[in-house]
Amino acid sequence: MYSRFKEDSVLRNATFGACFFCAFAVAASSKPAGANAFSQLADVLARYRSAVGAGAAPPDRYVLSGTLAGEDLSGTFQTRVDGDRERDDRQLGPRSESEWFLGDTAYARDQNGDVRKLRGLLLRRAKTERLIDSNGFLDAPTTIRSLARRTIDGRAADVLEIAAPGGEPESLALDAASGVPIQIAYNDDDGRTTVALSDWRIVKGAHFPFRSVVSNGDSAYDVTESTTAAVISGPADPNAFAIPPSRTLEASAAQTVPLVEHDGHFYVKVRIGGAPYSFLLDSGAANVLLDERVARAAGLHEEGALEASGAARTGGLHAARLDDLQIGDAHLRNLVVSTIDLGSATGGSFRIDGVLGYPFFSSAVVRLDPVARTLTFAPPGKLAPAGVRVDVELDRLLPQVAVRLNDRASGQMVVDTGNGGAVLLYRPFVDANPGIVPYSDISRRSFGVGGSTVSYRSSLDALEVAGTTLYHLDTDVMLATQGAFADRFVAGNLGLAVLHNFVVTFDDPDSAMYFERSTAFDDGRSRGH
Repeated sequence: MYSRFKEDSVLRNATFGACFFCAFAVAASSKPAGANAFSQLADVLARYRSAVGAGAAPPDRYVLSGTLAGEDLSGTFQTRVDGDRERDDRQLGPRSESEWFLGDTAYARDQNGDVRKLRGLLLRRAKTERLIDSNGFLDAPTTIRSLARRTIDGRAADVLEIAAPGGEPESLALDAASGVPIQIAYNDDDGRTTVALSDWRIVKGAHFPFRSVVSNGDSAYDVTESTTAAVISGPADPNAFAIPPSRTLEASAAQTVPLVEHDGHFYVKVRIGGAPYSFLLDSGAANVLLDERVARAAGLHEEGALEASGAARTGGLHAARLDDLQIGDAHLRNLVVSTIDLGSATGGSFRIDGVLGYPFFSSAVVRLDPVARTLTFAPPGKLAPAGVRVDVELDRLLPQVAVRLNDRASGQMVVDTGNGGAVLLYRPFVDANPGIVPYSDISRRSFGVGGSTVSYRSSLDALEVAGTTLYHLDTDVMLATQGAFADRFVAGNLGLAVLHNFVVTFDDPDSAMYFERSTAFDDGRSRGH
């Protein structure tokens, strides 16, 4: 019942024990654990029930609608709930996004019309969000992991850490005096996202917060959601929960275009308004990005003041509508792209025309041959993939695959054609797996949107991906605490120096990738130290 606006990051990147007393702990409190912990929790939940009328079941059917404002943009939202089905629509400036929850299954449609089934982080997060929204945690005490007394915005608050079975943990903060919810918080990419809840109102016995503010800690980019109408019950819309088809590349057949290699990166020729440009091929970018001079030459109307997450968080990002982007003889139409002064945003490192990211990969089957320096692509179903198939998580518009490192740690890594190196490991993963690679005093700098960030050079003894083990890989351990290189939910990136061993086929429409050994395959054993 807490509607919230979620944004996909741009440019990058549990089951509990059956014993309640074993799973539950009290923190930041003068009261001892054990029976008193149970008593304290019971008191907190009793205040919550009284505050939001949770003694009765939430309404089975309702619609919330209202306005959105933030990032120098305005828009609207609508949340529709019908039993175990939910649909959330959000429009902020030129960007429109939707999510559907059908029982335990979830789908998302992004600003460019790509529809994907959620399989990873966002699905796990949605499970916990729905448990909180429905008050389901009140009847499932093992989903409450801890209780802590904290101060939030100058108010004493009782903070419950809650996680649905198979879900990500989230914090629900209740005013310590009244029991009214004042905040929801969860880990998100490189930091903590909070949803401040206020202006609670009763509509036909149901309690709703009519105002919420979503923040990632940088207040200039907060988004405020204001409910203007709450309708309980009403007739069901039979079409509201139908999942629409995904947008696809416009092309008659498969085609192959050359790639240009420059400074260890691959570039592809595109056309905008008939003018030719060179775009970085970057599967690790969540959108299509245009340099501001290209956007202005194309006559695009740039909107908003958005934040980008690259080598660091940075401002200067805008959104714009692009009617047509041509790659070879194929077309991507009606895009909502990002624009930024790339030269300034990267500290002068990348003075390029643009970045070809997720909207291209999601609309087609794309085969990259790094040795031949070619890119072959076609609409879904018109290019047969070859090689070893692996599942891909695309929840956050980044292709993540399962890997095993040094035969001791497993994780997800982003397959990143925009990274010219071999392996990047992120600090949160290295901190969680001490000694996974040796420390060195060889300091390096990596560049991207937001400028540069420091890393140290190391080596990974073994990396297993797609059933193949590669050995003795040059590895940069990123030391950033913010930005895409500080992501908490992936181990790091696989770059072109790894992909050079394969012909890689991206089949995002089927949530898959295929790895076929290239003519330059070298498992690295000969590089033994």
